[in-house]
Amino acid sequence: MYIVADIGGTNMRVAAVSGDSLGEIRKVPTPKDPTEGIKTFVELALACAGSERITALAGCVAGTMSDEGVISSARNLRAWEGMHIAQEISKALNAKVQLVNDGALAGLGEWTYGAGRGCTSLVYITVSTGVGGGWIVDGKIKAASGIAGIKVGGADLEDVVSGTAVTKKFGIHPKDLDSIDERNKLADTLAEGLQVVIGQWSPDTIVLGGSMIVGVNPVPMERVQESLGKLLANPPAIKMAELGDNGGLWGGVALLKQSS
Repeated sequence: MYIVADIGGTNMRVAAVSGDSLGEIRKVPTPKDPTEGIKTFVELALACAGSERITALAGCVAGTMSDEGVISSARNLRAWEGMHIAQEISKALNAKVQLVNDGALAGLGEWTYGAGRGCTSLVYITVSTGVGGGWIVDGKIKAASGIAGIKVGGADLEDVVSGTAVTKKFGIHPKDLDSIDERNKLADTLAEGLQVVIGQWSPDTIVLGGSMIVGVNPVPMERVQESLGKLLANPPAIKMAELGDNGGLWGGVALLKQSS
């Protein structure tokens, strides 16, 4: 029995894996208290497994993960920082646990099963509650996180284009930002951030996902591509994510296959 999981800043999702298929996806709000969060997570995993013993779990967290499984730089889960989350879950489930950054794992999912199939070097960026992502080369996670802190006009990218930033600036939920002028400004700012990313990693493909990209009243993809074309002579192709909110889960499936 294998389990995949995505512990996000807003929600956590857990599912069992059967071959290349996901079982029922169980989704609940992510508790801000880490002790409650681990308890809730373990209950979800056990519910997904039913009567079977869990052998291994692969998943992601909305933060930076050390090789030892300690979470840091979790902007939307501050109370979780410093927790040895992989060890806590492993003990509770008596199973092997592998956790990585959520943006990077969603990128691996898109490379394997979604919009990034067939490319060599992929950068995945999610624009949602926060901003995250990773660099995938030949089906392996080459770099994880760091995208949220990219500077645009002296501010972190996350602080100017994320859903949290929109709510802070306009006092509304991002899906209610119906002004095309304001959304075009977000697209222009995102393009500036992509210019920095391209300078760092030189991808042949960029995949954009997250609720600010694929949700209601999204940041216009066409405007992002247009703006990036004004900044760079030969920008890489930009594609919309295909796996929706389940990119991290599908990345977990890919990660399990790599480690089996």
